[in-house]
This record gives sequence, C-alpha cells and structure tokens, in this order.
Amino acid sequence: MHELLERLGRGDERLIGMCREANRVWGDFLAELDGADTGTLSARLGFLQPTFQRIFDSSMLGETMMPWSGFAALYDTGHGWGPNLPRARQLAEAFARSNCSQEVRDEARACVISYELELARPVAVAKR
Repeated sequence: MHELLERLGRGDERLIGMCREANRVWGDFLAELDGADTGTLSARLGFLQPTFQRIFDSSMLGETMMPWSGFAALYDTGHGWGPNLPRARQLAEAFARSNCSQEVRDEARACVISYELELARPVAVAKR
C-alpha cells in the first residue's frame, strides 16, 4: 500500500490503466472459475500472482494490489456485496489456503478485515 500511495502522490497516471487491467483480469478469472470449489480457486491463485506483479510493474505493488483488486471487483460501494457475498467469502478462504506469497496472503487478510467479511454473515432471527 505504501508504494501505491507514493506513486499516486507523485502523479503516476499509469496506475489507472493498471487498475483497469487488474479489474479485467479478475473478471475473466472469476468468470472462468464460476462454480469452482475453493480448493481449485486456491490452487489457481498461485498461478495468477505473477500476472499482477507484471500488471503493476513491481513485485511489491503487485502483491499488494492482487487481493485488493480482487475483492474490489466483487464489491459495490453503493450496494455492498449483494449477490457476490458468497463468492467474496470463498475468495477470502482461497487466498488463506493458497500458495501465494505471504505478502499476498497478509494483504488478503487485511482485505477481509477492511471489507468486514468476517462480520458479513446473515443474522438468524428468532421466532417468537
């Protein structure tokens, strides 16, 4: 995140295109693996990491942005998770189980906390 903020502060306009490309990659990845189990998703994440390092021209920024852009591809700031909540939870578990670098898994954990995925479970209403 530090590199992202530094580059934004210096006016690196290429970051917009990088984020757009990351969003496209996530869209393709999630569409291709629609209906896949968490283990399959987890295994494929490890192969996806180098793509993000290439997109962001940096190992460190790629590792940071991979999970953030993945969850952002599923989240709508106006409507929240909506029907994407189960997929977001699955992605969170897949990142935790993946063979991605520790940095990617740590960022994914930060995403889970930031997006309150641990708290996003439906609340059962007791009948009286």
